Amino acid sequence: MPKNFSLCKDERLYLREAISDLFAKGCSFTVFPYRVVYHVLPEDDPQVARVAIMTIAPKKKFKHAVDRNHVKRLTREAYRINKLPLIEAFANAQKKLQIAFIYSDNKHISFQESESKIRKCIQLAIKKGLC
Repeated sequence: MPKNFSLCKDERLYLREAISDLFAKGCSFTVFPYRVVYHVLPEDDPQVARVAIMTIAPKKKFKHAVDRNHVKRLTREAYRINKLPLIEAFANAQKKLQIAFIYSDNKHISFQESESKIRKCIQLAIKKGLC
């Protein structure tokens, strides 16, 4: 498998400080069932990856950890397959991006639906982040 389709640890948003900055300074939009919070950073920011993501499935919506993990896994997989246009757009603009995908529905969706919604989220993130 090519390396550009992987989702390594550098591309994941996991540090508390980075996450709190994202939610404090970031902007958001909604593509149901996802709410997307994003924060555009300058090129010289110490964040390693061009685009860093995190996926969230709230405990309020899914009581069982198995269900939360399933939703997060579907979201990460859909992002992993469709991430190249997002990374290329921010590389060309010489900017970095932190982005969180928050699942806001209380029902499961299929992988095909998840993938199409994530594709729309990525297109909107490119459009809004590069303005």
